[in-house]
Amino acid sequence: NKLINISGTVFDGSDIPVYDAMIETWQCNSEGLFEKCEGFGRIIPDLETGEFIFNTVKPGFTKYENGKPQSPHILFWIVARGINQPLVTRMYFDETETKKDYLFKKINGEERQKTLLAKKIDEKNYLFNIFLQGDKETVFFDF
Repeated sequence: NKLINISGTVFDGSDIPVYDAMIETWQCNSEGLFEKCEGFGRIIPDLETGEFIFNTVKPGFTKYENGKPQSPHILFWIVARGINQPLVTRMYFDETETKKDYLFKKINGEERQKTLLAKKIDEKNYLFNIFLQGDKETVFFDF
């Protein structure tokens, strides 16, 4: 299991950090399996900087219920003051891995797709900023 670090910030429509966000994450393990006692996390950003950081295993490829492949990803569930309902997005690791992903391919436009790609800093560290509104708005899902 390859441990990785993911950091980022949730930004509002004015590019100001959202300090009171709560983020829950779900993911499969490195073999692509969802185990009952693995894969769930809850993160609160630093109250001074707005940055969140967590350590996890890099998830493997898995499949949708219809059998189509899912690229390695982590699901983010975000709530904060002023958000009427939770926002759900995904963080993917590698653009080349997304070519066969059923859901990723349904997103119109390369620029919109890129909002779901983490920036690889090095072999162990990734940056994933989430934008709630504006020109850089992250893609959110209704499921």
